Amino acid sequence: MSDVSMATTAATDEPRPGAGAAALRYARYVFWLMFAINFINYADRWVFAALSNQLKASFRFDDFQVGVLSSAFLLVYTLVAFPTGYLADRVSRKKIVAAGVALWSLATALTAIAGNFLVMLVVRSLVGVGEGSYYPAGTALLSAYTPPRQRATKLARWGVGALVGAGVGFLLAAALANHNWRLAFYLTGVPGLGLAALMWRVREKARHEDDPPEAGSATQEPVTRAIRRYLRIRTLRVVLAMHALGFFALTAVSTFLVIYLGITYGSAPTVDGSHTYDAPYPSAGLGAGLVALIPGVVLLVGGISGTFAGGALANRLSRTRPGGRVLAGGLGFLFAAPAVALTLLAPRFLRALPAYVAATPGTQVAIGVVCFMLLGTLAAFLLNLYNGPSTAALQDVVPARDRAAAGGLELSLAHLLGDIYAPAAVGALAVALSRRFGSDQIGTALLLTCPVVLLAAGLVAIWGSRFYAGDVAALGATAAEMAGQ
Repeated sequence: MSDVSMATTAATDEPRPGAGAAALRYARYVFWLMFAINFINYADRWVFAALSNQLKASFRFDDFQVGVLSSAFLLVYTLVAFPTGYLADRVSRKKIVAAGVALWSLATALTAIAGNFLVMLVVRSLVGVGEGSYYPAGTALLSAYTPPRQRATKLARWGVGALVGAGVGFLLAAALANHNWRLAFYLTGVPGLGLAALMWRVREKARHEDDPPEAGSATQEPVTRAIRRYLRIRTLRVVLAMHALGFFALTAVSTFLVIYLGITYGSAPTVDGSHTYDAPYPSAGLGAGLVALIPGVVLLVGGISGTFAGGALANRLSRTRPGGRVLAGGLGFLFAAPAVALTLLAPRFLRALPAYVAATPGTQVAIGVVCFMLLGTLAAFLLNLYNGPSTAALQDVVPARDRAAAGGLELSLAHLLGDIYAPAAVGALAVALSRRFGSDQIGTALLLTCPVVLLAAGLVAIWGSRFYAGDVAALGATAAEMAGQ
């Protein structure tokens, strides 16, 4: 879209007399459409992780190959996020979102017919193209329909769509783990095509009426100059560092959580009767369906409650601290570090208890799974506090005309620096430890890496929250105004 057309779009953002109720209803429609898109997005992403044991059995993959598939998705996701976000600010945010949703939906459906590692690598990379193009443009579009004072809460609620989708992905995997697991990718891929058609028809919107006024609109400045301008925003750099560190842990855990649970408490039968690992409880352990289902329950309960709590915490902190939205995410990651460590260490602590060792295998599994669910839910709660607040903080400190581009740049760099290599690196570490110590060591690999990076993410965000007020002031607003005070 040209400068003139973007300026016209911005001008038409001003409400017409008597149009307030209609505008509010339409904003709600856009929110729920974006919620549904986020739902489908994460249903696909997590059904792949939840079916990791079936993939290992069907294709004879090891942990490193599973990690490479996740890393390939993230690499492509990372490379396309900034270019498509930059294009969205200058062409059309809604069309970039619609095109991205359509592409990843088709690629997800194609995952169901993959016959070997190479084909799987290609189709998962295509999923990365679609998902990477939708997120920066989507958050900018959603922010344009949301008043600044409601942005942290609204973006947190939008993030719940991702968690519900992830939970449904695990449920699908659990239902189909012992049957036709390929069907799961048709069920998560096809609905996105209808959502893409609806998004194509959404009305474009450049900024919210309550955003600080701007002179002009997206310029035709060189890309390199735009990048330097975005990176001069201190809060953007802080959120980038927090995301990069946090994403490493989030991606590593999400990639291997199902494999870890199966190794720790599984009976490990697969659809063809073989075993993907040495089962610790061959007759009393969890079946393939429960191994896929339980992490989904943990994610759904802990993640949804944490996402809602993150928005509320950010609003509360913002009343007394200008950088409350950044601080909320930092506190979540800081306390998530010991929670993740305790979740991974719990089986070792239990095996040190004589009463536990003397219990029957079935009792050991029951106690261990209860501990996993309680500690894992706490960890998921804390890991998701950052979601809405940090996205809102980023939108607050960037001019409305640049939100998709700046968001795409931050997303690209955060994944590039943080997690595109995380699954492959943690998987390779697990393979190396397994060769040295025997058995599958994915739990040890996660324990050696994730708590450390989460601690660093929390400290960086807590320290960097001080810059938010100055960055908002540079746009002609105040932190109090952004918080609705």
